Amino acid sequence: MPNYRVTAAALRMRSGPGVHYDTIGTLARHAIVAGSEIKNSWIHVSAEDGRQGWCHRGFLELQEETPPPLEAQDKYRVDATSLNLRQGPGATYAVIGSLKKGELVDAVAVSGQWAQVRKSTGVAGWAALQYMTKIAAPPPLGASEVLMLVKVDTLNVRSGPGLGYAVIGKVNRGNKLPFLGASLDWKWVNIQTPDGKTGWCSGAYLMENNDLLASPEEYPATGLHRALAENLPMRESPDETSRAVRPLKFNRVVIVDEVSADGKWKHCTNSWGEMGWCPIERLAPLGEVAIQKSAEDFPWLPIAFAEFGVREIPGAQHNPRIQEYLNSTELARKYPTLPDETDWCAAFVNWCIEQAGLPSTDSALVNPWRSWGKPAREPQRGAVTTFIWDDGWAHVAFCLGEIKNYVVCLGGNQSDAVWISVYHKKYVTGYRVV
Repeated sequence: MPNYRVTAAALRMRSGPGVHYDTIGTLARHAIVAGSEIKNSWIHVSAEDGRQGWCHRGFLELQEETPPPLEAQDKYRVDATSLNLRQGPGATYAVIGSLKKGELVDAVAVSGQWAQVRKSTGVAGWAALQYMTKIAAPPPLGASEVLMLVKVDTLNVRSGPGLGYAVIGKVNRGNKLPFLGASLDWKWVNIQTPDGKTGWCSGAYLMENNDLLASPEEYPATGLHRALAENLPMRESPDETSRAVRPLKFNRVVIVDEVSADGKWKHCTNSWGEMGWCPIERLAPLGEVAIQKSAEDFPWLPIAFAEFGVREIPGAQHNPRIQEYLNSTELARKYPTLPDETDWCAAFVNWCIEQAGLPSTDSALVNPWRSWGKPAREPQRGAVTTFIWDDGWAHVAFCLGEIKNYVVCLGGNQSDAVWISVYHKKYVTGYRVV
């Protein structure tokens, strides 16, 4: 039961909830009493000496008590737009606060259809269970789980995905936060804080951890791999001291054809045809998602796979195959001698669609592909997938599948070639099919 402190010099205790009931005693200022039933403006109280009666609530000050932390607590999400927080487990108890929709609270105790809950601020009270949903606590973070890095000095953690939700904590630059989910537009990311709380942060101030390690089970694999670190050097020989051929950006895709005799290095080739060695733990296989199936759902995908490896020619020469992609669009009719350095991702998609005998956009621009065909389920293999990067530039490619928060795509002008690339889902603006 909640406790109250008497604020009047001498507070009358009455036999019932009203001034017309008999006075049966008085309580001195600062006396602490336990409250139970509430009727209108009156509270039934019990004094330390055992006396019981009714006192006017205008002269009683609620004494907030934060329940001690428990080893294990259930979490609940508030479903109502606004949910009353009460002094006790019932609608007759006084309202002492409210909970917002989407707010997460810890359940300290349950009594019938009511739960005693604690907000992230430490304020506790009782709320009706029918307006809350019990949620499973996030499992302990595994070695392969996704971490988000905080990019600003201090970042608010909110109870829900939006500025209208309460701030329930803060995280700091460099904190690595377990990723739990995200809003559809990736503007808000659900994370777990270093002290174990769950909440939402603005996605603009978080970046996904780009310093990963492959699992030992992946070490023997060859074929298409992605880089698990930023600026990962490809070296001339399987030795840390050998010259770096070219650094690989995080998620850059290479073809692995050999594992060194000591099992510590993988020999790989990038989209430019350059070869080198990378530490075995810093490359992860893409697996079946990057391999052509015997029967694809859409006819343009086998056509695109057949072009894999076509790349730009450095210098004054131009790859005639890339120029053929460009010539399938209206842009080439205006400019008949386009070089292969022209942005040609949309031209490649256009060429593949036309080769499949289907209507295209006839455009070398990305924007028309955002309304081509019809929306696809996300992400559907073979779907024409459009992107907008942070700098405002756009891209289009064919979706092959997904790896956690990334989509794997086959497309043109990806590392200056028809190549497979891995992009974050937050940049996706749409998936389209016929």
